[in-house]
Amino acid sequence: MTYGYEHIERGGGESMPIVPRRDLLRVDVRESESGVLVLAPIGEVDVSTADLLRDATRAAVEAAPRCLVIDLAGLTFCGSTGLVVLMDARRDAEAAGVQFGTASGPPIVRRVLEITQLGPVLHHCETVDAALQELNA
Repeated sequence: MTYGYEHIERGGGESMPIVPRRDLLRVDVRESESGVLVLAPIGEVDVSTADLLRDATRAAVEAAPRCLVIDLAGLTFCGSTGLVVLMDARRDAEAAGVQFGTASGPPIVRRVLEITQLGPVLHHCETVDAALQELNA
């Protein structure tokens, strides 16, 4: 697998590369003096953009902040691939001793977290401030 690309299997064993659509997603990073990183993905998280969010979460965990919060307020879509990235980010953060949470999000994203029952698993809060308070940041 080439870094930054994924492949979809077609019938007959062919695979078709998926070119990352970086025009559909950007990730803003805010850092506080108290050792808190807030990642704010803006746009769509799907199979064509997930690597951008995955790279940002991995870099954030490697920076070893005290807390990492992913602010979902700017998302317009979060597919199953995006949920996997969030779950991986939680796992990586916890393995590195970094407190992790997610916050906010438009109704469609909150509904996906509710249906999948991932809100509690991702330590989801209504606001970034509430997430920081819950994480004692």
